[in-house]
Amino acid sequence: MAGKKNAASAGGQGGAARDGGAQGSGRPANAVPSGKRGGASGGQGAGHSNSHGRGRQGAHRRKPERVPCRLERPVFFVGFMGAGKTSVSRRLARLCGISSIDMDSYIERRDGRRIRDIFAEDGEGFFRDLETQVLRELTQAEPALVSCGGGVVLRPENRELLREGGFTVFLKVEADEAKSRISDPSTRPLLGDAEAARKTNAERLPLYEEVADATVDTSGRGVTALAFAVRSILEREGVLWRLK
Repeated sequence: MAGKKNAASAGGQGGAARDGGAQGSGRPANAVPSGKRGGASGGQGAGHSNSHGRGRQGAHRRKPERVPCRLERPVFFVGFMGAGKTSVSRRLARLCGISSIDMDSYIERRDGRRIRDIFAEDGEGFFRDLETQVLRELTQAEPALVSCGGGVVLRPENRELLREGGFTVFLKVEADEAKSRISDPSTRPLLGDAEAARKTNAERLPLYEEVADATVDTSGRGVTALAFAVRSILEREGVLWRLK
């Protein structure tokens, strides 16, 4: 299948940068090149709280490092439901002082209805039209971290927008683990049928891989560790710059 090569990957060891990933974007005058301040990667101690010595009186967890940053282009998070797209993008936004947008929430505010009501009243086709319209707008707006719905990759037009309109991070998760992360399964009916969830995830996998500039395996990893892993990848790609 034609599409992006999965050039940056963060499993247990962090991601490798895509050659020329920052081409066409000039370095901000007040930015610090990636690697100069020890960006965290891959979750091997990156972003972990300092839990050693909990028994000592007055010991506290160390807060994650917060460094003001700037995005050169939009960053889109894709993946199956329960992968952590919204949680990771929000945590990264707080760590870097940048904006994050949940696309489904954005659509709900614009249309004045919940996603499930849009589906029930106007059908999936109408919702996908709204989704494509919003995605196109976000590729042209001020760069932000954007968490996309799990089905955003179903339309070829959307996949082209994701490939050409920003930097796309695929948060990979198995369906069974995704289900275990959802506190209220009734909010994600698809996860109620384990076999159907596995099938859907497997069918979408090549589409996620097609649009991905980076893949991060989320298995057994917390939100903060994942946010640091993504930050490291974005820095090495020249998509994210730390400001002085």
